[in-house]
Amino acid sequence: MRRIGGRYTLSGLLGAGAMGTVWSGFDEVLQRRVAVKELKVPPGVPSHEAAEARERIMREARALGGLSHPNIITVFDVVDVEGEPMVVMELVPSRNLATMISEQGTLTMSQVAVVGFATAGGLRAAHRSGITHRDVKPGNVLIADDGRVKLTDFGIARNVADAPMTSAGLVLGSPAYIAPEVAMGKAVTPAADLWGLGATLFAAVEGRPPYDVGGDPVATITEVVDGDVPRPRGSGPVADVITALMRKEPEARMPLEEVRQRLRPLIEDPDDPVYPGSPDAPTIGAGLHVPAPAPRSEISGPRPAPLPPSPTATRAPVGAAPLAPSPGPLPGGSRSPSGSGRALARPGSGAAVTGVAAIGYVLAGAAVVLVGILFGWSVTRLLGGQSPATTVNVTSVSTQLSQHTDQLGFTIPVPSNWTAYPHEPVDGEPSVSFVSPDGSEELTVQRAGSAESARSVPGTVLDGPTETSDGAVQLQYTDEERTSWRHVQPAGKGAWTVTLTVPQSVAGEASAELFDLLVDGFAPTTA
Repeated sequence: MRRIGGRYTLSGLLGAGAMGTVWSGFDEVLQRRVAVKELKVPPGVPSHEAAEARERIMREARALGGLSHPNIITVFDVVDVEGEPMVVMELVPSRNLATMISEQGTLTMSQVAVVGFATAGGLRAAHRSGITHRDVKPGNVLIADDGRVKLTDFGIARNVADAPMTSAGLVLGSPAYIAPEVAMGKAVTPAADLWGLGATLFAAVEGRPPYDVGGDPVATITEVVDGDVPRPRGSGPVADVITALMRKEPEARMPLEEVRQRLRPLIEDPDDPVYPGSPDAPTIGAGLHVPAPAPRSEISGPRPAPLPPSPTATRAPVGAAPLAPSPGPLPGGSRSPSGSGRALARPGSGAAVTGVAAIGYVLAGAAVVLVGILFGWSVTRLLGGQSPATTVNVTSVSTQLSQHTDQLGFTIPVPSNWTAYPHEPVDGEPSVSFVSPDGSEELTVQRAGSAESARSVPGTVLDGPTETSDGAVQLQYTDEERTSWRHVQPAGKGAWTVTLTVPQSVAGEASAELFDLLVDGFAPTTA
């Protein structure tokens, strides 16, 4: 046990690196657990490098000390111990995103959206304070056991008011996630964090870093500068955000505010910081599982004691139906209004209701409720001009269509709860996508340069192409995870494409029926 600053007691080791150690500690004054980062300069390190290391840890403290944001690790104090700074920070039991990816593989689109939305929020707060992180990567994005997302390790962050401190030609950052302009030795701007965010989300989607040439940092940096920018598989808002962030021209990268606007519709509750479906989120009535520690994280490692369950941690994961509340006592076991405690008797009988009769009453009541629901549903569909015998669905949820008129020059019926995303791709024609609330289904309309290019699909053709009576072509294709239906309608020298894409697990007659309805209602308004 060590005691520093007259109030902090250090206990377990959380992590260690070449130049520092992170301890778990306890603040005796405020009675709370903390993480303490201690600088350790190995023997033989030149004095100027030791001075830079001290300045770097103080920069991190100053950077975080001036920030207060739910998605950024908070610094509480800096203690001088025999001339060396020790930074006292909040302790959040967690794993970093790199560990999560290595353990469970790729994240779902909803999970990636939450990570991107939260990290962009933390970066936005830092940039507004004049601070550039300069090392955004999965290892510095923390997923707390209760679901919170935290950005950490501002060790090479720099405030616009700070003077340069690195030697000429020294590149700071992680090669696999470093921005091209930083790799070339150019000035570091907040745009470098935008690239790092895009590369981090790429790793969450693909399960690997965007660049990694055999573990060779020099070859990796060369590929970052001279190689093509990798693109994530699939399509949709998450893929569009990643592509728009990973642009080699810093000024062309998507602003953080737009990143949050694009990802917000994919999140069940954007105002709730809990990470949907966090595998380590504690639940009431169950023991709190603490995962294995991750090295170098000031908030990982053995915890002195489990945190109490978060009241928000029992929320159902995205896409899962929450459990219904208890319906109360069964009809056969209820008490009389007088409170006498006598069981209710059957009409015309003085005997109490038996267990068999109680079950019969329950089944009869359920049948009455079911008939009422079906009757109300049928009446609603008839009033809406639809047949009560059919419904339009993709994931078994009834969907209503509303007519959309777009500035690109077309109208089309769209599921009313899907969100429109107009976007400019890196190359090709502008398009607009309509995305389901959970981000798994997408309708895209695009004007292609030619009918031939519109019929070229990124996957294996399952059906078609077949020509319709009006000269259009339709086909169905699939990739490793998703199935798509495409309608190609000639228009002058080019063609319009209408593409519906859904996960393979739900692709079927319902999806095909929805596609037919959308195509039947599609009409160009410009030649």
